[in-house]
Amino acid sequence: MHSMRISIFLAFAVVAFTVIHGQAKSPNILLIVADDQGWNDIGYHNSELHTPNIDRLAKSGVELDCHYVQPQCTPTRVALMTGRYPTRFGLHCAVASNDQAYPVGTLTMASMLKSVGYETGMSGKWHMGSKPEWGPNQYGFDYAHGSLAGAVGMYDHRYRLNTPFAVTWHRNGEWIEEEGHVTDLTAGEAVRWIESHADRKQPWFFYVPFHAVHTPLAERDAKWADMNANIDDPERRLFAAALSHMDDAVGQMITALDATGQRADTLVIYTSDNGAQVNHSGNTYPPPDPKLTKFSSNAPLRGAKTETFEGGFRVPAFVNWPGKLETHKVDAPLHVVDWMPTLAGLVGYEIEEDPTWDGTNIWPLLTGELREPPERAIYTVWGAGRNREAIRYGDWKLVRNGGNKWLLFDVANDPNETTDLAARETARVEQLMQVYGEERKRDAK
Repeated sequence: MHSMRISIFLAFAVVAFTVIHGQAKSPNILLIVADDQGWNDIGYHNSELHTPNIDRLAKSGVELDCHYVQPQCTPTRVALMTGRYPTRFGLHCAVASNDQAYPVGTLTMASMLKSVGYETGMSGKWHMGSKPEWGPNQYGFDYAHGSLAGAVGMYDHRYRLNTPFAVTWHRNGEWIEEEGHVTDLTAGEAVRWIESHADRKQPWFFYVPFHAVHTPLAERDAKWADMNANIDDPERRLFAAALSHMDDAVGQMITALDATGQRADTLVIYTSDNGAQVNHSGNTYPPPDPKLTKFSSNAPLRGAKTETFEGGFRVPAFVNWPGKLETHKVDAPLHVVDWMPTLAGLVGYEIEEDPTWDGTNIWPLLTGELREPPERAIYTVWGAGRNREAIRYGDWKLVRNGGNKWLLFDVANDPNETTDLAARETARVEQLMQVYGEERKRDAK
């Protein structure tokens, strides 16, 4: 399975390398990650929500209709930054964690791009090691701003107050204090980066892992709630306000790209880090941190954040690059681990030794050159005790969402996972268990 991934990558890399080197320069890359945004939490899936900037990018770009991540924040960020499933580094990466995720020296998206001439930066939520010595500046980022730990108070900027990681807001590993809403601070950093790189002396990579729309939700500016006055439920309206605020931040970045003449030179990638949380107990982060019930949604998908049903890790996603990628929808199952090999091929990164990536280069799917990729395994583990697991291969998915029982779904025809076929399809269960076993062998011991 692994050797097949590498051969597919190398074949596609030739195509991508040829495409990119027909241009004067490699593209800028703006990588945007929303936090806890579920399948039903975006305007182009749900017309009651107000996300015009994101919707416009999706509808004028390549919509990724079956884009998988991991069921929680740290695992997805590890997969995104390394091109490897988080369990390859250990089960501490299979759950939200403040520990160091992977060793310094691990090839990351930032260090890879830096090695081929990119200037690299980020603003937002890191959460792959919550001490400065484990922060983004140690992993290929020239510039870094935001929180080293996870979710923070939207105006307070601190993490969970009963932990040693409460103070977390930083610039390049130095603690700082700023005033303002986290979404605005992140947007401001991204816009300044874009404006300061208008000369295009070298291509740049800027990573924007928003804290929105993760709890705690706090929106003092009434305009965001007013924008969503059509929503009767006050908790859902609060969520929608935070979502519209984030959408406006995305719009500011695109406006800055347009104003500086960089839009045609910039590849924009957008995804959520996991499915919607749905319910929140409150009083977990610095106040205000209200209790919320059914405030976010993965409908009609089954499950929620931290679960291995589709709602836990099938998320809204798209790419947009005017003049380079034509508008269409990709229905094939993809995974966040695919971005590392895809960008490697796009920028002509030379692979000197097997990087043990779990992803494949999906560039031919994005260009429309390839409609149906080879069948591949998509492997998911959540929890320090492997509490929940899933393996998808082709149209079929085997799920253990807690306990010992494995369920089987034909997700191509039953994406909402309504009918368990395990008892009827015993041979297929056995086949998928073999695929699962091969993947598990590659995890860190």
